[in-house]
Amino acid sequence: MIFESSSSTGAGLISALASLTGSEIENGILVFPETFGKGYMKFYDLGRLMRVMINQVVLNEDITLKRTGAQQGKNEITFSFRNIFPDQNNRQLPSVQVSSSDIDIEVVALANTRINTILIIVHTDLLKDLFNQKNENTLLQNIISGKQPYLYDEIISAEIQQVAAQIIAAGVPEPMDSFYIKLKAQEMIYLFFVELLKRRQVAGYSLNAADVKMMYLIRDKLIEDLGTNPNLSELTRLANMSESKMNRLFKQIFGNSIYAYYQLARMIEAAYLIKKEKLSVSEAGYRLGFTNLSHFTRIFEKHIGLKPKKYAAASISRSDNL
Repeated sequence: MIFESSSSTGAGLISALASLTGSEIENGILVFPETFGKGYMKFYDLGRLMRVMINQVVLNEDITLKRTGAQQGKNEITFSFRNIFPDQNNRQLPSVQVSSSDIDIEVVALANTRINTILIIVHTDLLKDLFNQKNENTLLQNIISGKQPYLYDEIISAEIQQVAAQIIAAGVPEPMDSFYIKLKAQEMIYLFFVELLKRRQVAGYSLNAADVKMMYLIRDKLIEDLGTNPNLSELTRLANMSESKMNRLFKQIFGNSIYAYYQLARMIEAAYLIKKEKLSVSEAGYRLGFTNLSHFTRIFEKHIGLKPKKYAAASISRSDNL
């Protein structure tokens, strides 16, 4: 199924989905009928400067969501926190995508796979108030100014996952619920910028929808088999562009070179295998293509912050205390 919308994510999107599924929106909540799937979408209108939508859904069939770039709402910025809590059926990397409203975006939601996302839509005036007006960071200014199309994709940190869990589990009574959601949404935006602004300030090249779609195909190909090193020649043929252009666009969107992104994804998967699947350190390393466990340990510690055995022990300790 293909669902297209030129509306920025928010009230327009949830209303369109209500019409599509034949459901009613009550108190900002759309509950999906069994014929369509299960789960809910909840919308918070937090005033002129911010809106939030929480999606916790499992669909009965694949759906492709297409957002057509539009000039209206150009002063609005959408922070799309996706795959916040990976599970066995959804192993996509948890990430946050931030894009200008004039770029076409396409997202495929697979059937029988939990969709857990938080969308935060803010007006540029809010960011201008939150940040020092004299801040000359290239990335920040590109987002706030809206002078050229942009898209940044950042892997979600553990701190962002914790705040997201607090939002989804929030049992705050009215009229304090909107106040609580607004505070937590701003915290998620802050934590996103903490990670984004670690990137080197490189020139922002003009993006178009075809380039964006191709870079996500390259990213998906990269993480398709984390036990096999990326083949740049194969990826270049897939992208149908020069290797230098492919690397430049990939790094602009994802903040890492292709190989560095692959290594980070590898270690996130290793952490999942050790913590959730209870694999031994050696089993996790071998599954991800490492024949030298000392090398695996060094790479794991670099990206996760702990040696894999200490990470495994810490995970067991946390489980015992739950």
